[in-house]
Amino acid sequence: MNRASTKNFVPQETIDEIRSRSDIVEVISECGVSLRAAGRDFKALCPFHTEKTPSFSVSVQKQIFYCFGCQTGGNVISFLQKHEGKSFIEAIEWLADRLNIELPNQDPRAIANRKRYATLEDLNRFAVEYYHHQLLNDRAGVPAKQYLNKRGVQPSTVRAFQLGFAKSGRRELVKAATDKGFTIQQLVDVGLIKDDDHGPQDRFWNRILFPIHNARGAPVGFGGRALSEEHQPKYLNSPATVLYDKSNILYNLHKARQAIYKEQRLLLVEGYMDVIMLCQSGINNVVASSGTSLSEDHARLLKRFVPEVVIVYDGDASGFQAAQRGLLRLLAEGLRVRIARLPTGEDPDSFTRQHGVEAFTQLINKAINLIEFQIQAAIQSRDIHRIDVKTQIVTELTETLINVENRVELSEYVKYAVRELRIDESILWQELQDAGLKNETSAPQRTRQAKGAPQKLSARSQIEHQLIEALLQNPALIPYVKSQFDCQDFTEPRYTRIAQLLWEADTDGAPVDIQTFINNCSDESLSAFVSGVLLRKTPPPNLQARVDGCLKKLRNFLMRDLEHRVRSSALAEGADEIETLQQLVKLSNERRALSNRDAQDAPSRNINDGRS
Repeated sequence: MNRASTKNFVPQETIDEIRSRSDIVEVISECGVSLRAAGRDFKALCPFHTEKTPSFSVSVQKQIFYCFGCQTGGNVISFLQKHEGKSFIEAIEWLADRLNIELPNQDPRAIANRKRYATLEDLNRFAVEYYHHQLLNDRAGVPAKQYLNKRGVQPSTVRAFQLGFAKSGRRELVKAATDKGFTIQQLVDVGLIKDDDHGPQDRFWNRILFPIHNARGAPVGFGGRALSEEHQPKYLNSPATVLYDKSNILYNLHKARQAIYKEQRLLLVEGYMDVIMLCQSGINNVVASSGTSLSEDHARLLKRFVPEVVIVYDGDASGFQAAQRGLLRLLAEGLRVRIARLPTGEDPDSFTRQHGVEAFTQLINKAINLIEFQIQAAIQSRDIHRIDVKTQIVTELTETLINVENRVELSEYVKYAVRELRIDESILWQELQDAGLKNETSAPQRTRQAKGAPQKLSARSQIEHQLIEALLQNPALIPYVKSQFDCQDFTEPRYTRIAQLLWEADTDGAPVDIQTFINNCSDESLSAFVSGVLLRKTPPPNLQARVDGCLKKLRNFLMRDLEHRVRSSALAEGADEIETLQQLVKLSNERRALSNRDAQDAPSRNINDGRS
């Protein structure tokens, strides 16, 4: 369903009402997270990473969540976005439906489209149930059940994936659907039938059917496998419709979302049966491209859910080619890419059935990086010692490497490539620069700090951190600090950005609503930081005193910065030493006077300290 037009017509007050009326504990529990009471709050094993000791906290009073292990946090809306893979507006609509709140929409065309799409989704749901019933309960479905049983598909798996069967008749669904009130045009619109010179006829007949869902879990199409070799093509998918576009649909994504979040990686396979058999074996973080090469839309869709993709394609020549086609698109979106190489003639389904889950898991854990894969593929198919072949391989590698964003990874890939190809490293760097890589990026940068690792803050950064904490714990203090301190004077970029957003939010005289602040914060790491601050610490008894102390110390740092700049400028410009000394003495005296004034003024200030 196309919901994008709704976003512009949901007023902030409606969003605030939906958020305030939604109990975050109830919502998180409904999404399958097992919460247990811990004092006034709740705890659970984090749904976003694997752990043995609960570090996921939910505050009833503040209506926020935070994981102290992986630093993921937010409110009820951002939880649905991360856990359920919903967009912001989809999360709002889901919560609104749950609360029976009518969302305003002033666009008649959008209203009509939403009704039309809802009807077509209902038609697909009817078809899913109809075909599923034919497989389970109709005598005509016996050959299909025998085929699935021969492939090792268990009855519980058949039900979980709602597999179906289309009988040999050419008008079976036409009759059943029209008897339920759906029209011929609607059946054509979702690709379930063809209406030509021979009249309306079912698109699928004598096929096992695999329902295809979008990321929201709405059925949008079908994939059908022929039961006889004479019935071609072997696999037939629904045509492109207003609901189904194969360039942005991945099979099983709606079911795999939670496992993907927990594993922090996704397995990408080719076919429906690969997905089904892996899930039956307990490997749930798997989706299929359904035989199509990865598109830019696929890559953007995957980026919403996971940082790493392991491509598990068949171990034949076509599998190699399919994997290589998708690499650049995934890399361009900043995803980490690895390749799991199956033995020749094997696919994930056959490999798992023959060798077991543990062997498949080991194969995934040994997945090679993209440069290893590309070089090995080239070595298998071409004489790498020939100069013209080596030149072509370097060109292909350059096209891949230019998409690698992390410069540490890029440096390591370059070292591996030159070692395997036996070429000079400077040549490959030059090729990259000729392809558009900037000169300053050719040297490896310091390794980025791993997510969740504790940061060592300088003394000044610690004071900045305390000031930001105080403002988040008591937003009523924001106007006071805003009037005395420029957000650009923070030295930590994260604190500068948070302060800037807080300063911008403080516009109408009313205290800043931190929940709205989290909603409006497009940077996920910042919203998680805010949630962590609110859940991690109990506010001190006198936030006003803490703020005054922080401001006093930060003013001293700013005065020292000014002294340093004067001294450095004088040295650089060859200024008169006596004049510079006089200026520095004056600044030093001003700094001491400022410190004394702060000490005298502090006791007289009287602003709500935020105690509750």
